[in-house]
Amino acid sequence: MKPFGYFLIAIVSALSFQSLHSQTINSPWTTSFGPNAINNPLRDQEAGLGRFKTWNQNSAGFRLSAGRLIKNRISFEAVASLNSLEENYPTEATQNTEYPYISLDGMFKYQFTNGLNVLDPYVTIGSGYTWLDTIGAGTVNGGIGTNIWIGTSFGFNIQTTYKHAFEEYGLKHWQHSAGIVFRFGGKDTDNDGINDDKDACPELFGTFETNGCPDTDKDGVIDSEDLCPNNFGPANMRGCPDNDGDGTPDKYDKCPKAQGKIEDDGCPVFDTDKDGVIDSKDKCPQEPGPAQNAGCPTQEQVQQKNITQRQKQIDINNSIKEKITYELQTFARVIAFNNGKASLTNNDMVALDNITKIMLSQPNMKFHIAGHTDNIGSNETNMLLSEKRASEAKTYLISKGVKTTSITSQGYGEEKPIADNKTADGRIQNRRIEIYIVN
Repeated sequence: MKPFGYFLIAIVSALSFQSLHSQTINSPWTTSFGPNAINNPLRDQEAGLGRFKTWNQNSAGFRLSAGRLIKNRISFEAVASLNSLEENYPTEATQNTEYPYISLDGMFKYQFTNGLNVLDPYVTIGSGYTWLDTIGAGTVNGGIGTNIWIGTSFGFNIQTTYKHAFEEYGLKHWQHSAGIVFRFGGKDTDNDGINDDKDACPELFGTFETNGCPDTDKDGVIDSEDLCPNNFGPANMRGCPDNDGDGTPDKYDKCPKAQGKIEDDGCPVFDTDKDGVIDSKDKCPQEPGPAQNAGCPTQEQVQQKNITQRQKQIDINNSIKEKITYELQTFARVIAFNNGKASLTNNDMVALDNITKIMLSQPNMKFHIAGHTDNIGSNETNMLLSEKRASEAKTYLISKGVKTTSITSQGYGEEKPIADNKTADGRIQNRRIEIYIVN
């Protein structure tokens, strides 16, 4: 056993020296040391009995490892172990019931955290070579474990590894270990896991992706160069979002929901009044005007516009008057007075009710009722009769809600016939009222 012991001590010393020496080049290294136990070694005797005890632990045994981070959370670890296995059924012929156990392993380790947490779990896989006394065999290994860090450099380690030997004389078994672990490396002022010599921001906590610089919104643009450090945005937008995709960051985009050019503050070009001057430069965007007048109409244009608007309003008013006049005269022709009478019939009142609705719909209009007669009787008599007929119609309309100030009346006697007084039908047509708009 002594040659193996010396060999093992030499390997352990070399690993330890390498780990300490590596500090000078700021590479993250770890080394661990502690006892180990061999559990359930699967080697049977010919009688089908288990040759070795289920649990085996030598008080002088140990497990020593040295590891180096390769990339991000992946590291490689060299491991040396020393222990012994005890026989289950020693015989009188057996001089030694314990056999020395030595293993050398190379393991890849993947950490589930960035190593900055107190609890630092991992999985490991690799291979090695295990000697039981003087007989050795290769193994394939896989295991799980965790580091429990107390501070930044010191902690405890617990690990379980299964080692599988494919040769019949090899030893299939579990190895359990616990111990202390040290972490070595260069100076890391901000404790972000990146040594100062490789950290672009050594005094600010950052990530591997941004070379140790902080990136609050995780957009890949470090905060010191990010115009919008709290909002995710692409690098070509200096870390700012651009929701409308027009190339102007939302922070400087006056129209963040509509595409526009950068020189137009990210807004689309509009020319509401179609005068050739865009709205952003048009002092009168709702009124057309020449560019030399900042898009506003000139005084001549304003005057012409006023004239045009007045004429347009006059034309509208005249159109309304023509329509109302036609409707009034249409209903007024229904009203027919008996010879020598000014009283209103039921049909006359229905017509006047319709006229009332028209007048009430035009509160700003002024109306005049003209009364007429045929030529039967004297001029004086017919004048008084026509006056009474116009007054009767006016009184009825006022009783229905038409304002007194909106309506006037006058009689014109027999002076304005619209039909031949020599016929009965002509005289009926001349006994009438007419309604006009007077404003």
